[in-house]
Amino acid sequence: MNPDCTSRWLRAELHCHTTASSDGMITPDGLLKAAALQKLDAIAITDHDTTEGAFEFQRWFRRKGSDTHILIGEERTLSNKCHLIGLFLQKPLVSADYQAVVGEIHEQGGLVLVPHPLRAKDGLLGPRGLNLSELAQADAFELHNAKGSGEDNQRTAPVLSASGCAVFGGSDAHYEADVGQCVNEIAPCGGDLHATVRAMFSRTTAFRILARAQSSNSGERKYAPAYYAVKKYLAVPKPLLPWAKQAYRLYWNARRGGQAHALQEIFSYPASVHA
Repeated sequence: MNPDCTSRWLRAELHCHTTASSDGMITPDGLLKAAALQKLDAIAITDHDTTEGAFEFQRWFRRKGSDTHILIGEERTLSNKCHLIGLFLQKPLVSADYQAVVGEIHEQGGLVLVPHPLRAKDGLLGPRGLNLSELAQADAFELHNAKGSGEDNQRTAPVLSASGCAVFGGSDAHYEADVGQCVNEIAPCGGDLHATVRAMFSRTTAFRILARAQSSNSGERKYAPAYYAVKKYLAVPKPLLPWAKQAYRLYWNARRGGQAHALQEIFSYPASVHA
């Protein structure tokens, strides 16, 4: 533990999707407002298979003079349909092979993060993925994914605890109202914000993961479930799809957003750390 850490906690959102993702609807101005509302010092943009949005949002936040730092990331879809996040990237990822993507990330000086590891459809520890021993090159695993089900999150904790893996939490935000549903609070150490975030993953500073309360029977966060249930019978015409998406964005943000999220501590390092 670095003895130079201060008592002020840095708040970092480490899993966020923007309009650059095929399923993301967060705009630059919307994220700017969400960052201020949730009092976030850092946000990792982890769009699906692109860094374009991350760089665009980073430029936007700098032009606006925001105190929130944008971290460049990408959630890469692998050939087995599982997901892997590269954080602190300099350029887009190219490969879809696990080992090759890990090599690309590390060559850029980035960190390899495994999101929603036990999720059946795209988790690297799920049925489509790999064994934990095959993921030894990963730098950290997502202990809590706010979009995931309560069952998945509760199953993840003992698996990662038993292995001693480095962990983090993520909101997996696709709309502004989702931002900050799971936050990493880190005790800053000497150096810049990037160094402090890296210190969390190496466990050389104190940190804790805060998330919205979730029960074991809480389902995965789903968007417009009623529409997708009837989509094959009554789909929105393509010319109207952009307007429909924006209308749903306004609905979701109005229904779920507008206030700071009430969070509870679900993990801390060291275990005795308190606010």
